[in-house]
Amino acid sequence: MTSVSGYIVRLSPEREKLLEFSIYESFAEPVPEFQHSRNVPLICFVVSNNGILRWIARGRRGVRAGTDLRRLNLEDFYTLTESVHIDALIERSAKRFKAKLSERLRSGGLLPPKSFQEFLGVLSEYAPQAGGTLAGFSEARNRRIIGLDTKVRESLAEQKEAVATAMNIAGIDRKELLNWDIDESEKPSSFLDGLSQVRLREDPMVISDSQVVPGFDAIRTTPFNSVVFENDRRKLTVLITNRQPLEEQLGVDLIYYNETFKSFLMIQYKAMEPEALEAVYRFPNQKLDAEITRMRSILAELRKCPRSTDADSFRFSDNPFFLKLCPRIVFKPDDVGLIKGMYLPLDYWDSISNHESVNGPKGGKRIAYSNVRRYFDNTAFLTLASDAWIGTTIPQSEQLELLIRSTLEAGRAVVFALSKDKEERHHGRS
Repeated sequence: MTSVSGYIVRLSPEREKLLEFSIYESFAEPVPEFQHSRNVPLICFVVSNNGILRWIARGRRGVRAGTDLRRLNLEDFYTLTESVHIDALIERSAKRFKAKLSERLRSGGLLPPKSFQEFLGVLSEYAPQAGGTLAGFSEARNRRIIGLDTKVRESLAEQKEAVATAMNIAGIDRKELLNWDIDESEKPSSFLDGLSQVRLREDPMVISDSQVVPGFDAIRTTPFNSVVFENDRRKLTVLITNRQPLEEQLGVDLIYYNETFKSFLMIQYKAMEPEALEAVYRFPNQKLDAEITRMRSILAELRKCPRSTDADSFRFSDNPFFLKLCPRIVFKPDDVGLIKGMYLPLDYWDSISNHESVNGPKGGKRIAYSNVRRYFDNTAFLTLASDAWIGTTIPQSEQLELLIRSTLEAGRAVVFALSKDKEERHHGRS
């Protein structure tokens, strides 16, 4: 697992005042040049001119800001409610770390790894309310995650990607997935188990909220974990079925239901493997063939439904099935970005999988970025999916019990996401 780094930011009175006005937005501070990988999470501790530690934020090394200067981009601020002076932190730290911590806390800069871990421990004592934020960067937390079975981490990574995709479609800020953690004595049954900072819902409440969803009766009899994410526009209820232990699950599907427009989308994730200089998905694959046969069978039934003239039922495509081919996912709970990948509509898969460009020299077939010809990336897919320009029509959605039951029985984890606008909309996205 990638380690985490810490950075002390010292502000002048003028910069501190400016930060106070932009605390809910990103903030850029010019700092002395420093080296830091963009792939390693960076937590920043912002100290005021009078020596009070006031904020914790996530940092990113930015562009040059002048001679020997680098822009440090700060976001996702946490304001400490306790007044913590750097002198107290230095005094409480172990003797072997005092000199280095004193230098950094008074002058600013990147903390050495061991000094950073010592600083986290001391700060947790002085600022217990920030414990959840700080725990996400502790060495012990890293050990807990590394200690998980490899297959469990693979399953968690796939579920995290599906949950993040649902949040992206719904327009929910994915930073709520940060600081994922588990108790050392507990074995997670789904990715949602590690989201203790998110308000979990009792099963009866979820069942009550979801009675209007077509096919939900098939889910309510299956063991599941649930969580609700909200913003001022939408509420997103996410359920993850757990018929099998994580280490026995065979991949993940995302079933996304837009309750406002009564439309289903289903995304099935497939891992590409590294070959030479690119990631490749090889087929034919017996398991994929069976899954696609199931999709086509359900699609044939859906297309028997009567055409709808309801404005909310309009779709560019009423085929709800998509494959997302992406490089094999590594579980990184501190990275809430979506995995780069290719969304392929089932209809397009039927075409490209038989195109001459995918034929290998020995009779097999392979799809990669170099020969897929066209696909939807995360941004393009979001544009189509967020307001149900693609997916099942209203009459089709009413008939999707078969889809849900067959998916639950397929041996894969199912992330079932229900999105609903809080107020009726009378116009397009703003």
